[in-house]
Amino acid sequence: MAEKDIDKLLSMTDSKYRLSVVTAKRALQLRSGAPSVLPVEQRVRTRNLVTQAMRELATGQLTVGTDLMDESRFHQDYVRQRQAQLQAQLNAERERERE
Repeated sequence: MAEKDIDKLLSMTDSKYRLSVVTAKRALQLRSGAPSVLPVEQRVRTRNLVTQAMRELATGQLTVGTDLMDESRFHQDYVRQRQAQLQAQLNAERERERE
């Protein structure tokens, strides 16, 4: 996929570095549960989220700098989710100790 649309993706950014950063950030967002903008039939059949992020950018539905999840909100959501997981683990351990 990358070889096919790489010229289009590079034209959307000012450098290969920025394209790499944007793609990596989008892949992290997808990994953390952000919804994909691709229809189900166009999504990657493997777990390669970098390829999926590149496909999303290539469609033009997402553009660099816009329509991506706000970084501070993304971080806050991640911290809340992680705290909830840790609290659930702690509660489960306490329950086991009571038994």
